[in-house]
Amino acid sequence: MVVAGITPTANFLTKIGKVQSAGCRLCRMAREARGESTDGLAAETHGHINSAGCEGMATNPCGGSCLTACMLHKTQKASSSLSRLTKKVT
Repeated sequence: MVVAGITPTANFLTKIGKVQSAGCRLCRMAREARGESTDGLAAETHGHINSAGCEGMATNPCGGSCLTACMLHKTQKASSSLSRLTKKVT
């Protein structure tokens, strides 16, 4: 994991006995901040954290602003002075 640059998730840390619960730590913090119960948390995996189902990432201001920036980039026209080398297929 270190060589690949992957951060271990709670799901993996539970398997090797380093953490008691595989529940998502980001979702837990988001629920605690709202004063809600932390029962029934989804397993913390890379797929869960990157999905729209992770409550912690949905409330993360950086995550929201990054998503907004990506959406704006996708909708704006390219302002590059580079010309296309191949013909555009219609």
